[in-house]
Amino acid sequence: MTRLSIVTITFNDDEGLTRTLASVRSILADGAREVEMIVIDGASRDSTRRLVEAVPARVRLIAEPDEGIYDAMNKGISAAQGDHLWFLNGGDEAIITWSELASVLRNHRDAVVLGDYVLAGKQFDVPRRSRAPRSMWHALPTSHQAIFYPRARVGALRYDSRFGIVADYAFTAEMYSSHVPFVRAARAVARFHLDGVSTSQALLIGRQAGVVQRDILRVPRVKRLASGVRHRLNRRLRQILSGRAQ
Repeated sequence: MTRLSIVTITFNDDEGLTRTLASVRSILADGAREVEMIVIDGASRDSTRRLVEAVPARVRLIAEPDEGIYDAMNKGISAAQGDHLWFLNGGDEAIITWSELASVLRNHRDAVVLGDYVLAGKQFDVPRRSRAPRSMWHALPTSHQAIFYPRARVGALRYDSRFGIVADYAFTAEMYSSHVPFVRAARAVARFHLDGVSTSQALLIGRQAGVVQRDILRVPRVKRLASGVRHRLNRRLRQILSGRAQ
């Protein structure tokens, strides 16, 4: 039985992939036949294949051109066999043991599980707790790297690139709107660095999130405006933590 599929997207990022693979080694070893890892590589020119083949565990590499990160993530969904899907992309780090994670997933096989996470700032790390599922009206209740999706409930749902860089929010909002159960694990599961899209394009994220709120979650206009203000404040905080404040 495959209980967990770790899906990792990478492209020309030896450093990030090395960090991710190192963080999941113990999970893959301790999980043995219960955990699989699928690395989706957009035909990189780096050392992806060598890095994957060096991992003495159940890791599968799919290396071919794609149409961007969400297309790659959809390939991961189609290839996965686990009860839950965990999107831990290149550069992200697992910070939980398999025994801890297995106990959580075992009890919530049909639910979306929301873990806590850690923001790796330039000067210091910031632990963040997941929020209540009802906070979906504003944003993901936790970092995308800290969400475990039940594959059976995902079904034919896929990441929709029409929602731009918030397709992960749209994907999760669709599940929430479909009344899939959401539970909070109250455990830190992932660590990620403040050097990507979530920091540099947070203003755009706020605007695109408004489309998800309007079209999927049916959030009233006043609340969408309030959400936009919160996104701008969050953008400033992440700039400070990442050392990009001007």
